[in-house]
Amino acid sequence: MIEISLFGQVCVRADGQVVDGLSGKQRQILAILALDAGSPVSKERLADLLWQGSPPVSYIGTLDSYVCVLRRSLGLKAGRSSQLATTEAGFILHTGEDVSVDLARFRALAKLAEEATSERVVDAVEDALAIVQGDLLRDVPYADWAVRARDSFRREVVELSLCGAQRANAIGQTGRAARLARVAIERDPVCEDAWRQLMLAHWFSGRRGAALAAYGELRAAMSDFLGDEPGRDSQELYLAILRDTSDAGAEATVDHGSELRTLLRLLRQALECTPGVRAPARDSALSEVAIRALAAAC
Repeated sequence: MIEISLFGQVCVRADGQVVDGLSGKQRQILAILALDAGSPVSKERLADLLWQGSPPVSYIGTLDSYVCVLRRSLGLKAGRSSQLATTEAGFILHTGEDVSVDLARFRALAKLAEEATSERVVDAVEDALAIVQGDLLRDVPYADWAVRARDSFRREVVELSLCGAQRANAIGQTGRAARLARVAIERDPVCEDAWRQLMLAHWFSGRRGAALAAYGELRAAMSDFLGDEPGRDSQELYLAILRDTSDAGAEATVDHGSELRTLLRLLRQALECTPGVRAPARDSALSEVAIRALAAAC
């Protein structure tokens, strides 16, 4: 059994033993093929990626030599029936019972999440995320193809985590929803959909103060990264939570001092974004300035 890990440092194991002795170029070839496991990669494209757009004149022979050594190191046979096959369309790495790629397993679970229903969606999402141990291709930090792969994978994780958070909120599993929303936010701090799922998870679980605090974090992230305010959907959800005065459920356990501090911080953020208004340094003066700003706006 050959196990190829792309998360963290690129690593290859054959029957549980780490395969040593591969050159940097050979490891990169294996990583490129593993990224597109199951699909052929032409020799021209492989050479372009491997040599950053400037392959040597003799790149075809060099690539064939590298792949030959790879097969030998991994104990694979040559030809079209090999798990590392040479075809008219290029080289192709086949996964299955004999070859496993952690990224391919992640994507198989992500596909399962798309097709599943109810709690099985959340289970599949969490199982997929559990595979992600470290950054994709961490030991290939500067190659353009690796940078693009990391950017693309980051979006995959955001979309998958968001899908799981939405489903978890829908079935009342707010703790799981909050955790999955945070995974998306860690990779995309201005993903408003993820922030809204986090706000909903806190709100649905009776943690109104935490939901309002999450909106404050969203505003800060939007300001820092985009110089902008949250969109209308986020603002409307914030106002709905703000207007909710119900005392049901876990709300009775809320630290009201913490909630008041959150509201003061949100008020300060709002004043700082109001043209012609300067937020005072002292919290005790915020209400007076806010009243004047409201009067001027009416």
